[in-house]
Amino acid sequence: MNRRWLVNRTNPEFLRYLSGKAAISTTFAQILVNRGIKDPDAIREFLNPSFKNLHDPSLLPDIDKAVERVKSAVSNSETVLVHGDYDADGLTSAALLVSALRKIGLKTCYHVPNRETEGYGFGNSGIEKAKACGAGLIITADCGISSAEAVLSAKNLGIDVIITDHHEVPDKLPEATAVINPHRRDSQYPFRNLAGVGVAYKLVQALVENSSIYRDEIRLEEFLDLVAIGTVADSVPLTGENRVFVSYGLKEINSASCRTGIRAMKDLFRGDRDMNSVMLSYTIIPRINAAGRLSDAGEVVELLLTDEKAKADETVAVLEGQNRRRQKIEKDVLESALSMIGDADPGYAIVLSSPEWHPGVIGIVASRLVDKFYRPVFLFAVKDGVAKGSARSIPPFNLYRGIGECAEHLIDFGGHEQAAGIKMDASNLPHFHKKIDEVIERSISREDLAPVLEIDAGVELSDVNFRLVEKELSLLEPLGTANEEPVLGAKNIEFVDARVVGNNHLKVRSKQNKIYMDTIGFNKGELLKEIESSSYFDSAFTPSINEWNGTKILQLKLKALRPGD
Repeated sequence: MNRRWLVNRTNPEFLRYLSGKAAISTTFAQILVNRGIKDPDAIREFLNPSFKNLHDPSLLPDIDKAVERVKSAVSNSETVLVHGDYDADGLTSAALLVSALRKIGLKTCYHVPNRETEGYGFGNSGIEKAKACGAGLIITADCGISSAEAVLSAKNLGIDVIITDHHEVPDKLPEATAVINPHRRDSQYPFRNLAGVGVAYKLVQALVENSSIYRDEIRLEEFLDLVAIGTVADSVPLTGENRVFVSYGLKEINSASCRTGIRAMKDLFRGDRDMNSVMLSYTIIPRINAAGRLSDAGEVVELLLTDEKAKADETVAVLEGQNRRRQKIEKDVLESALSMIGDADPGYAIVLSSPEWHPGVIGIVASRLVDKFYRPVFLFAVKDGVAKGSARSIPPFNLYRGIGECAEHLIDFGGHEQAAGIKMDASNLPHFHKKIDEVIERSISREDLAPVLEIDAGVELSDVNFRLVEKELSLLEPLGTANEEPVLGAKNIEFVDARVVGNNHLKVRSKQNKIYMDTIGFNKGELLKEIESSSYFDSAFTPSINEWNGTKILQLKLKALRPGD
């Protein structure tokens, strides 16, 4: 892709001021400024995430009503049903609430819908499960904000509903006992970017802070491992409270006393090595998601609740097998989608459908296509005349708002600015494609369809040293959405000793002003031809430490290059 390079620059005097006040390099100061952290106090708070900086949960609308209803359920020995969702955010949310409610003495059962037979969200199957287990109260986890009909059905049966959700709020709220969502228009909560598991956690936090009895039963930190996994999985910004949640949650995950199910997953991937946020994204989280994509996700909730090692090991083995199957199905669907696109100009939106596609993987494939073509992508699995779709967007286009303009063609939809689920009659697919193309063309410019490579700071190779990498850049952890791995740029670099190694990786030495630095470009072997055709390049990279046989060396991870002056 022909990416536009955007080099972020700040007044040098201001950077020197921040550098002196916070005792950091000007390069690191520039990286922090790019993340909106522009004064010494904000820098200290960001670099030292603290549990004491969590916001008061009572600022969330209806949370006091929810606390009183839960306390009433405890007093009256009621049964509660927790209704989760089949992705990692929904599953960790459900496990968190089930565990917490059981600790305060509530008989608690749970329901996770089947993606293929029930679809997303709180619906009739959850109500039937509540009736079967004799529940007088349903608490949703990461769902429910668009389930007005289901809430009304439960209410007519004498079952109260508390909604905990973080998805976009419709114009009219469901008539539930409590609707806890930071995106509500009347919300005074200062941080709106919580994942579903974060909202569930705030309910538990409110319960504990409201009662000394519950405080004796629950240690709030014990749930942060679940909050970390769900938060990273849902790709919400790792800033504010989310940064605190993930920082503390990783400590729980890496502790000797971490929950049995997580220990079983860690043993499969990392052994005794510590897990970080990036590792979560390609080890534990895909296995958790695989269950909901292909099978019954309820087994994940059991995994996260069990204290039995043998049971945990058995479930993890099943998840591993499901994940391998998911990878094969995903590969087939991606190849099918690419063959449909061919060499044609994809226009403003990619809208594809097939009765052969598995609905559990089209969201992942949509993300792959966004990465490749930098267009909003809408993929639909068609069955019995109904198209169920997953959509992924690019930053300039608000997906939820755009789909809303196509509501006349839809049965249902829900989601966020960058990801959404859609359901429609298959006969409406051509009409939807035409309409969403018009909406996107009206909303963004053609220039917005060219991806941007943001360079955090322009540097000389002499600026890249062990102190920068080990003492400063490491403090950016946990990395993720809105706090990505920093990318630095250097001009007029010579590349020497270039070769392709392993599975299409570019291995080269970067040279600038007599300074040499080892450089690796993962999956960038095709750049070898460009290097051989020119002498000087602008190079975009992330500095890292490569440790091998007890020896540490600085290494640049190449992100992109272009011909230099």
